[in-house]
Amino acid sequence: MSKKNEYMSFADFMRTYVPAINEYINAFYSNKELSARNPDIQLSYNLLKEYCTRDGKRIRPLILLLSYLGYGGDSSCIQTVIPVAASLECMHAFLLIQDDIIDGAMVRRGKPAFHKVCDSYYTKNHTDTIGSWVAIVLADVLMSNALEMVASVDEKYLQVFLREFAAIYERTAFGQMLDIIWSNPQKFDDDIPHTVAAMKTAHYTISGPLRLGYILAGGNNDEEMQKLANLGYAIGFAFQMRDDIIGVFGSEEDIGKSASSDIEEGKYTVLVQKTIEKLTETGKTHFISLFNNKQKDANDILRIKEYIRKSGAIEEVQNVIAKHIKDAEMIIPQLNCSTMMKQYMLEFIKSLFS
Repeated sequence: MSKKNEYMSFADFMRTYVPAINEYINAFYSNKELSARNPDIQLSYNLLKEYCTRDGKRIRPLILLLSYLGYGGDSSCIQTVIPVAASLECMHAFLLIQDDIIDGAMVRRGKPAFHKVCDSYYTKNHTDTIGSWVAIVLADVLMSNALEMVASVDEKYLQVFLREFAAIYERTAFGQMLDIIWSNPQKFDDDIPHTVAAMKTAHYTISGPLRLGYILAGGNNDEEMQKLANLGYAIGFAFQMRDDIIGVFGSEEDIGKSASSDIEEGKYTVLVQKTIEKLTETGKTHFISLFNNKQKDANDILRIKEYIRKSGAIEEVQNVIAKHIKDAEMIIPQLNCSTMMKQYMLEFIKSLFS
């Protein structure tokens, strides 16, 4: 029986490939550590290995592997695709390091954020900012390592793959830039929260991995690539909307980083946009004043949450989420992929939003 027919569910698929992805990353950095002669570089590889193998869903590499197999990729060659899948996890880690430095986050995946880990090794003998400086540079190392992993792509597909790979992360970077410059905004552009959610999350979390897996399987149909982009947008946008709610009302355990951080940073999300739309003029003025205060205290944060809750914005965003999930569920049957992939994509959606 072929490997791609052995799985009974997406959960089984995860149980097979999450350990395989972790094992590859662990071995990759263990080899790097062994070959490095400089003790500081050895330590750096060790820190990157720990950070990249922390508990996580591994959504991006799993979606790439599922797409590869779902579009007829040779299951007997899956070990040559694991490094490429792992590269997406390393790029995710690269972006998380940047994100946590920008946000001043202290926690990531239940442990200290990477720049705080670096602080613990270097601050005693240097400046207070050295942990962030080292983390920024090591994030660059992560990106270089991801490109090294991508080098295993078959030459027949490498050029197309690299163009798509580059486009994904260029788009993500601009999404992050817009997120930064539109925090604590002095004006509220209706398009910005949607643009940021699409560029920063939807493409690199779902669309990109789906399209990269399709390319690796030999896919080259523009119409199918567009369907995958549409599917990824629908799931990814809903995923970001859900995270926007959790980022305001979830616990640190739920979000894997400091709770209420989105409010503290003045993140202009769809949830905030909907709140402003639904408030009275007086409420809107007060909410914006509180929201744009760069020195929010605990009471300010509670009042902002209360405005959001009472405005009905949560329910409206939940309706947006439901619409995008429905859109995704309508696109999946139209894909020219295996029944297995269609089933697992539906299960994946259910696991994200249940």
